[in-house]
Amino acid sequence: MLGLFLLLFLASLQETFLPAFIRKPESQVVCVGKKSTMQCVVTGSAPLNIVWHKDDQVIPDVPHYHTSSEKNKHTLEIPNVELSDQGVYLCRVSNSAGIAMCSTELSVIATPSFVTPLGSVAAVVGAPLHLEAQVDKDTGVTIIWTRDGRKVHQSPDCKLSFERKRVTLDIPKITLKDCGQYVCKATNNAGSTTCSASVRVQGKTI
Repeated sequence: MLGLFLLLFLASLQETFLPAFIRKPESQVVCVGKKSTMQCVVTGSAPLNIVWHKDDQVIPDVPHYHTSSEKNKHTLEIPNVELSDQGVYLCRVSNSAGIAMCSTELSVIATPSFVTPLGSVAAVVGAPLHLEAQVDKDTGVTIIWTRDGRKVHQSPDCKLSFERKRVTLDIPKITLKDCGQYVCKATNNAGSTTCSASVRVQGKTI
């Protein structure tokens, strides 16, 4: 009986450690369709209760999210990232001694798209040509113009512009050689998209 009391006494003296993060998940920039992995390493007295949140809401137990724990390493994985996954993620760890939390941000990049595509144009020799389109984003986006499959370069006879999501091509005085199929291609790390316009000069189409 004395031994039992001694064991209970020693158990009551056993110190319980607060949870703490040894390694926190880093902020990420991920393209749509790619995988995101958020991982943290936690210390503290067992048992530890791990709960992941997104934008202050507990992440539901659905196939879109994969959570796992291995020893003191805890992971949240999104195998196929969608635009709606962008936001602030929080890992909440608790035990009988208290709570610890850390947060990280996930930014999602989508393929650019044309809000306003190019429109076909008919012109006469010597008249100005103006082609214009608008994309839904400009950060990290590059624009390439082609005419009949050949890249169009900036020159005194052809002005190219990309400002505030507005894409333009201007030729001050159009000639017969300027007719053809113009394609505007917008590209970022997530992918690319195109729009095109047919330019006719004096009714001639190539």
